[in-house]
Amino acid sequence: MPNKMSHSIHSNCFQIPATGHANVTSRSGCSRAKPAVHTSCGIKKRTIVLLFDIVCFIFLCVGCTTPPPQPVQRVESPRRLVSMVPSITEILFDIGIGDRIVGDSKYTTYPPETKEIEKIGGLFDAGWDKIVDLKPDLLLMLVGKELFVTQAQKAGIEILLVDHQSMEGLLASYDLIGERFGSDVMQVAQTKKAILKEKLEAIQSKAAKFDPVRVLLCIDREWKGDQLQNIYVVGTSPYFQDAIRWAGGINVAETTGLAFPYMSTDEIRAINPDVIIDLMVSERTARIETAAEISETEKNDFIDAWKTLGDTVNAVQTGRIHIITENYATVPGPRTPLFVEKLLEILHGEHTKQPSNNSDTLQETADTTDE
Repeated sequence: MPNKMSHSIHSNCFQIPATGHANVTSRSGCSRAKPAVHTSCGIKKRTIVLLFDIVCFIFLCVGCTTPPPQPVQRVESPRRLVSMVPSITEILFDIGIGDRIVGDSKYTTYPPETKEIEKIGGLFDAGWDKIVDLKPDLLLMLVGKELFVTQAQKAGIEILLVDHQSMEGLLASYDLIGERFGSDVMQVAQTKKAILKEKLEAIQSKAAKFDPVRVLLCIDREWKGDQLQNIYVVGTSPYFQDAIRWAGGINVAETTGLAFPYMSTDEIRAINPDVIIDLMVSERTARIETAAEISETEKNDFIDAWKTLGDTVNAVQTGRIHIITENYATVPGPRTPLFVEKLLEILHGEHTKQPSNNSDTLQETADTTDE
């Protein structure tokens, strides 16, 4: 049976509610407790207290002030880019400026050329000093996952915030990024956006022919003592909601009101999904550095683990438990149609693989992945 997951859920791939834009100012204050002084201690101790007051006043006025931010060094067409997440990196390559990336996330594995790019760490362990050493003229990050905003402002490094929390945001990011790099790049970005949109709409048209299927999409879980535990599923996350809906599904966990809620096995039995899909985020994350693949035996072990929910769950009774190990499943970007198409095939069967120009294009893209 599967071992305990080795990595906690992190959002390098899926979206967290936004916190806003990058106008952040750091303030700090100092407080002190004035020592009690007995009048019998004389002038000497009162002098010490006075000196203590003066030192604290100087510290308040000087030591706690934040250095003013440097003017942002805005370059007309940035040539040295640092991308904080894989989804942005994939778009930069898609629109033809991937060769300008000097640093990106350690979780980036696609396209294969990214192996040669300096890694700055992950979402929660990125190194600011390493970023500074790369001398970027543009730092690209996701809305809701802003890192080093204050440091970048102090250093005068421009930040571009991109929203990948929904399919709409993903498509809009092509315009946002393209516009920042000038008319030539903008033209390519608009073309690529149109291609992406066309692929997604073609999948939606296929899915519209079928009755929606109730599905549970699992982000991560643990297997402890012959029992599923710490199960995190897709709730109200707009990106994944869009993917499920466009593939002809109904998300049974959307009523939780949380983006990625925890669910117990009893709660899953109660909502009784017709299909269960496990994205195996922890297992994939643990293998990024070694590039090791998840074996068929491991996949079957996790399917067996889900079967412990019992035959009262429709997905168990009908054998509709599926594993997706491709990393495009959690990286919004040009490969998103591969994910939605995969969901369509799982939800509505092999007969959805009818020949079409869109399917041929998707298969060509799939053949170039580094999975």
